[in-house]
Parts: sequence; structure tokens; C-alpha cells
Amino acid sequence: MDKALAVTLLSTFTVALLHTLIPSHWLCFVAVGKTHGWRIRKTLLVTAAAGTLHVLSTVAIGAVLIVIGHRFFDDHLLERISAGVLITLGLVYFILHLMHAGHHHEKDAVIPERMAVVSLILSVTISPCSASIPFLVAASGTVLWVTLVTGVLLVTTVGNMLFLVGLTSLGIEKLQFRFVEQYEKLLVGGVLCALGAAMLLIPH
Repeated sequence: MDKALAVTLLSTFTVALLHTLIPSHWLCFVAVGKTHGWRIRKTLLVTAAAGTLHVLSTVAIGAVLIVIGHRFFDDHLLERISAGVLITLGLVYFILHLMHAGHHHEKDAVIPERMAVVSLILSVTISPCSASIPFLVAASGTVLWVTLVTGVLLVTTVGNMLFLVGLTSLGIEKLQFRFVEQYEKLLVGGVLCALGAAMLLIPH
């Protein structure tokens, strides 16, 4: 294997692995899945879809940069939009909690499932792994290199997201706390808002 290609692939793997450790890329799926009573399989399917679109958006942006350069692209704007989606979703959960605080119904109102899924996928899709884009640009000389870099990015990103979501979901499933069940929407809203705020305040 070409030495430059090996370094590019290793760098892509490392960046993708570290990038997907960011809680906004996996913890939100666990929190929302728990609130909606999703089985772990469904939570993982939504996570996989989001992870795949996340990689595709990163590759697409890389392709755009190859063609037009960096002048017309602002990845920080996309991160702010992504953070806004998470915060908005979190505020909706807050409102739902406040609407039903002190009331006990057989079935409390929840955010429509489709809205929750779309919001989760959108928040990750529009926040590309900008640190990996230079490797896509560097590999743009040949189709083979671009394919290999994309493959490493896809497998590492989706694989690590599924691992973190699956492991955390299994742990939560084994823990049953009445407090968590009573204030579930409030806690999920807090988690989503905190993740969104972290994306705005902490550069990554």
C-alpha cells in the first residue's frame, strides 16, 4: 500500500473515531429512544441512518470544496444550525413536561415520533465531520483513494455510534429508577439542550 494512502486512511480513522465520541453524535439517540420507548434495535436503526447521512454530507461537502474551494463554505454555521435543532427539540420536551407536571395520565403527550426521528437525523446530518474533509480533498486525485477514505469514514463513524448507543441503551434498560421515569421528558430536554449548548460553546 502506498505510504501516503496508509497515512491518509489512518488519519481518517483516528479523526472519525474521536469525532463520534462527541456526545451530540450518540447520546441524543439514547435519550430520545428511551423517552419514546423504542426497542434498542429501532434506536440503532435510527442511529445508523443518521450516521450514514452524516458521512454522506461530509463527503458531499468535501466534493464541493474540491470544486469551489473554501471561500463559500462555513462549517461553523452548519454546526450552529445543528445545535439549534437539538436545543429546539430539547425545549419541546421541556414544554411537554411542564404541560403535564402534577398530572398523571395513562398516556402522556409526546413529540410525534416522526418529528423526533427527523430532528435527530437532521441534527447530525448537517453537522459534518469537518476535520476529515481535508483527507477527502487530499485523496481526490484518484477514485480509489476517495472510495477507500469514504469507506473508512463510514465504517468508523457508524460503527462507533452504534457501539456507544447500543452499550448505553443496554445499561439504561437494566436500570429502573422511578425518579427517571417521572421526570423523563425534563431530563431528556435538559440533555438535548446541554448537548446543543456545548456544540455552540466548545469548538470541535
